[in-house]
Amino acid sequence: MRNIYIFTGKNKDPDGSCRMEAERVIRQSGGGTVGSPDKAEAILSLGGDGTMMRAAHYAVLHNIPLIGVNLGRIGYLTELDRKDIALISRLISEDFEYDERMALDVSCSGGESFFAFNDAVIRAASTHMVSVSVECDGSAVNAYRGDGLIFSTPTGSTAYSMSAGGSVIDPGLKCICLTPICPQALTARPLVFSPERRLDAEVSGSDCILTVDGGTGVRLKDGSVVSVSRSERTVKLIKLRNEEFFGVLRKKLAY
Repeated sequence: MRNIYIFTGKNKDPDGSCRMEAERVIRQSGGGTVGSPDKAEAILSLGGDGTMMRAAHYAVLHNIPLIGVNLGRIGYLTELDRKDIALISRLISEDFEYDERMALDVSCSGGESFFAFNDAVIRAASTHMVSVSVECDGSAVNAYRGDGLIFSTPTGSTAYSMSAGGSVIDPGLKCICLTPICPQALTARPLVFSPERRLDAEVSGSDCILTVDGGTGVRLKDGSVVSVSRSERTVKLIKLRNEEFFGVLRKKLAY
């Protein structure tokens, strides 16, 4: 692996020192950096989890693997901290393993379609509650009233979904997680679906927004249907350290 594309998060490396250090390690290891992901064999993300999610979309588009260096606060998705940056020399010698993560395809009845590494969120655009009816493969699941719904991958189960009371899912599993946000019902609980299922969420009212992986919101009209299903595309993360999922969970989130 010789050509690495470096993706830097906005305001995460203001003086460019981390990028220069990464470029030096890559160059001294016999590799080089390229200015476009379509010419790269891997992407190196410099930033936090938000940077990793944006970089993941480039990685999937160009079918190349991804690794992250945490320059943010938690950096749950990133493999390395800044002090470990010398380890990226192993990219050049290909001394690493892959961790392949499931993703979601998300589409709206208006025609927009999205790729979700972490989650797709239907939420209220104001302080008013929203009403969303969910079907699974054409069969009614439930009608939810509250602040919204989160559809997450196992990777995304440790993000907004977990904060909203959803289950933490081992990323080695393949499933779709549905977590209500502040539901106005005692019986509205998180649900976990087979990855072969297709979920359709119909919105009642016109005060809703769809956001995918924390990106720019898309306004949903009354009667809009958001469809969520397993994507045929996956995100390939580069693993340099033999850290187990629950060890990372304790280290990053037990505070």
